[in-house]
Amino acid sequence: MRVGVIGLGALGQPISELLLKARYRTAVYDVRREPMRELAALGAQACASPAEVAEQSDLIISLVSDAAQTDTIVSGDKGILDTFQRGAIFATGSTLGPEPVQRIAMKIAAKGGDTLDMPISGGIIAAREGTLSLMVGGTESTLQRAMPVFRTFARDITHTGAVGSGQAAKLAHQLVFSVNVMALLEGLALGVAGGVSPEVMKSVLKQGLANSTVLQVWHDLGPRWKGMLEATEPGAPLPNMRKDLHLVLELAESLGMPLQIAEHASKVADSGTAIGHDDPLL
Repeated sequence: MRVGVIGLGALGQPISELLLKARYRTAVYDVRREPMRELAALGAQACASPAEVAEQSDLIISLVSDAAQTDTIVSGDKGILDTFQRGAIFATGSTLGPEPVQRIAMKIAAKGGDTLDMPISGGIIAAREGTLSLMVGGTESTLQRAMPVFRTFARDITHTGAVGSGQAAKLAHQLVFSVNVMALLEGLALGVAGGVSPEVMKSVLKQGLANSTVLQVWHDLGPRWKGMLEATEPGAPLPNMRKDLHLVLELAESLGMPLQIAEHASKVADSGTAIGHDDPLL
């Protein structure tokens, strides 16, 4: 199977490297030239547009930032719909919400292709190690066709149901994850304010029911997550954690579900105060 990867950021570049290591013929595209040059040096086909990727791919993996960027690479000028191969698969690993993915799936179906709604969890370290988790919406038969490729970079692959269900699962996951991060920041700050050192406080949490994967990898990823909660300039793109909380609330509203914790967490995240400022070591 020929594979294309569009979006070569924190996940896209290491995923592409794993695909090349597994000897998949891999075409890549990003608006930035540097990651394409680096991957080309490893054997990837650097492409000038998403359309060029689609022209030579049986499976296209999209890892761009949001729904607007996804629409651009699908339907925009020199987008994948211009050259999409009949029978090919479009798999979006971005967190977009169910509606944008379902809308794109209809366009792909009109071209004779299939869509997998494939949001990703695990972060940069798991991407490098090939141990990501995928929540996949789409038909079972389409997933089975893509499974050998997915296995090169993912350890846990869960079929969640129809297209859109993967997005719902990811947003539910992101709600719990985001609250975990913010609660950890507040808990550590509270313990430090009470006279406990940060390292001792982390040990206490790891030994109790408050332990979590977030805490286990805090040393490597905590600063990055903390950065996502800092205040941004008006009109600036939202960092991923805050963007995902907004998508959680949009989905909840569309389903008629009041989520009190999600609403409060989103307000705290947007306020720029959930950054553990009481502890300079965090």
